Amino acid sequence: MDFGGVLGADAPDPELEQRATVRALGFDVAGLVAQRHLEDSGSLGVQTSESDGVLVGATVSRQYTLWRNPDDRDDPVNLAVLDDERRRSLEEVPPWPRPDWLVATVERLRYPMLWEAVQTHWSAPGRTRPTAAETLVQHVQNVLVNQYRDEHALPDLTAEHTWPTLVDERSVQSGHPVLVDGAERPGLLLDTDPFVLGLAAELDDGRLLTAVLPRDELSLLTVAFDSAVQLDRIAADRPGSIAPDRPGGTAAG
Repeated sequence: MDFGGVLGADAPDPELEQRATVRALGFDVAGLVAQRHLEDSGSLGVQTSESDGVLVGATVSRQYTLWRNPDDRDDPVNLAVLDDERRRSLEEVPPWPRPDWLVATVERLRYPMLWEAVQTHWSAPGRTRPTAAETLVQHVQNVLVNQYRDEHALPDLTAEHTWPTLVDERSVQSGHPVLVDGAERPGLLLDTDPFVLGLAAELDDGRLLTAVLPRDELSLLTVAFDSAVQLDRIAADRPGSIAPDRPGGTAAG
C-alpha cells in the first residue's frame, strides 16, 4: 500500500505489470545471449502506437546490469561512476520498511547499466513503418541524448535549445554480419559515434532487432543475440526454456 507517498512493504512490483503488458503484445522479445558480464534484470521498456484503437506498432527495450568482475560482485571495479549526491541518495535507508523489489532496484543503480541496449520493433502486417536504418539511427540517437549528454556536451533541453542530430542514416552500413540464434545474417552497422556502436538485423518473422552497445565495454561483451528471450529475471538461467503457441518466436517468458 501507499501511505502519504511512501510505498508500503507490500506494494506490488511494477515490473510484473510491465511484463504482463509486453506478453499481451503477442510477439517475442529479442535480447543479447546469456553471458558472464551481463545480468538481465527483467526490466523492460515499451512503447506502442495505435490506429483507431488497434495496435499497429510496438517497441520493447531490454536493459542489462554490467559486471566487470562477475566472479566477485563486491569488487569495487563493478561500481558505476556516481557523483557524491547520487551516491548519498542511494546509500540512505529510510526509517520505514520498503518492498524487496524496491530495495533490489535501488541496489542495481549502484552498478553500470546498458540502458535500452536491445530493442525489438514490431509492426502490424501491411503497415508502413520506418526503414531499418531510420529505426537504428533513432535508437542510437535516443541512447546518446539520454546517457551521453556530458560526453557530447549537450545543452539542457529547452524551448530554445533542442538536442542536435548526433548520428544519421548516411553513416549506416548495410551487409554487416549480425549473429542471431547462432547464425550470421546480413544486418546494419552504425559505427561513427565515439561512445556507442549500433547494430540492426531483420528477423525471419518481420520483427526488427536493434542494439546500442558501449564501446568501452565491448571487450567484455559477446555481441550475439537470441531472437526470443524469456521476460522474467530468471531468463538468463534458463535460456532454453520453451513455451508454445506464441506468434513470432518460441520463448515466451
